[in-house]
Amino acid sequence: MPKPPNHSREPYSHRFALPKSLSRSGQRPSTFARLQFIVLGSILAFLCMNALVAAMLTGRIYPGVSVAGHDLSFKTRAEALRTLQAVQTKRNFTLKVGDKVFTTTDAELGSNYDLVTTVNTAYSVGKSSFLPIFGIFASERNGQLGLAYNLDLVKLKAFTSSVVESVGHDPINATLVINEGVITDQPDQDGLRIDQKALNQTIQSALSDGQDENITLKPEVEKADIQLADLAPTRTATEALLSKQIILTYNGKTFTADKNAIGHMIVFDIQVDSDGKKHLVAKVSPEQVAGYVQSVANKIDIAPKNKVVTIANGTSSVTQEGVDGLAVSQSPAIDAIVTALNNNQDVNFGLSASPVAFKTQTNAFGGIGGLDYPQYIEVSLRQQHLWAWQDGQVVFNAPITSGASGAGFGTVTGTFAIYAKERNRYLNGAQYGYNYNVFVDYWMPFYAGYGLHDADRWRSSYGGSDFYYNGSHGCVNMSAGSAAFIYGWAPVGTPVWVHN
Repeated sequence: MPKPPNHSREPYSHRFALPKSLSRSGQRPSTFARLQFIVLGSILAFLCMNALVAAMLTGRIYPGVSVAGHDLSFKTRAEALRTLQAVQTKRNFTLKVGDKVFTTTDAELGSNYDLVTTVNTAYSVGKSSFLPIFGIFASERNGQLGLAYNLDLVKLKAFTSSVVESVGHDPINATLVINEGVITDQPDQDGLRIDQKALNQTIQSALSDGQDENITLKPEVEKADIQLADLAPTRTATEALLSKQIILTYNGKTFTADKNAIGHMIVFDIQVDSDGKKHLVAKVSPEQVAGYVQSVANKIDIAPKNKVVTIANGTSSVTQEGVDGLAVSQSPAIDAIVTALNNNQDVNFGLSASPVAFKTQTNAFGGIGGLDYPQYIEVSLRQQHLWAWQDGQVVFNAPITSGASGAGFGTVTGTFAIYAKERNRYLNGAQYGYNYNVFVDYWMPFYAGYGLHDADRWRSSYGGSDFYYNGSHGCVNMSAGSAAFIYGWAPVGTPVWVHN
């Protein structure tokens, strides 16, 4: 027969069971009871440990917290402040870039340390945790702090900007230059770059770490957007423009632009395509074309000859009869040349001209005195000065620099009239055998190639005796401000009286 089952309980044997002296049954507890014992015991141990940690860290900084390498573990706020006050807070920075060395200090950067804020920040590490024991883990992980400081960002930017500007420079794009009709390459040049943002961050990190800093920077090479190899299409387009014929005619006279003149009409511009790629493009400059047309017009224009009436002893007499002048209509020719060249076409254009009426000049008091005009401009070559007369009163005057008479470029004398006014144009001396091509903001010709214009781009003073050898090629030079006034005040036809 089978043996009947033993229904008696298993004897006490489990290590997590209660001792026999405390167990009424002496039998092993259930699995659930054992788990309850483990969980409750662990919670009780954790709470005891947390209470102990809280007691130890009340009013103190958590362990593992340091500032700029100085350990503040278990210190009170006052103790931490005394520790940091003993730290040297004067900082020196040396920056070396290539063979250049730059130095500055925290004082020059407008920096000063805020130790109270630093201590408060250190004290707060780990305090946000629900249980202090978790705060210890947080402080060990995030407790390495820097010194809090105030910084004048304007001074920091001024220092780092001076470094960047002294060491770095922008790249130079490759371009083309036309000289006497010959195209030459101007190669690109690499630029150098200093990362100003990174330099700012390096200095600020050194301030936070409370350390002097020796910084060595290597500038980054920056390539130009347009390389020498990119110029082939531009050169081809420029050669096509230089090959064009430009012929202007007037009353049987023919004026043909040579390659040198056409070269002055071409300028190079940078354009950006839809992909962001930059290209050098040859363009026709209307301002340069206007300079060429003006030089042709100067060979055709005839200045009016003013009628001169002299009053002496109450009697007036005509001492010179007036003769009308002639002036070429320049705008149609300019438009024709620009349009044709932009369409890759030759130019053959007939010029037209309009009469310029003469003025009457009255010399009162036996020929000594001003002009009998309500509005005119007087230029004295001896005094190197200009006056603007309105109804017998001087409304404006300014120093000028006239033609270099000692070099054979003296300004023409007589009474003339402004026969045109133009803004933003080039004056080209090639048609007269002179090697100049200059840009002016205000141009007011009064006789052939002579005119009033600004010259600040190449002249720094006016009114001196240096005009004799260092003057203009015959024009009346003045400052940009003076030229702007005359341009706005004097309409076309205003008399210009030039005398010694």
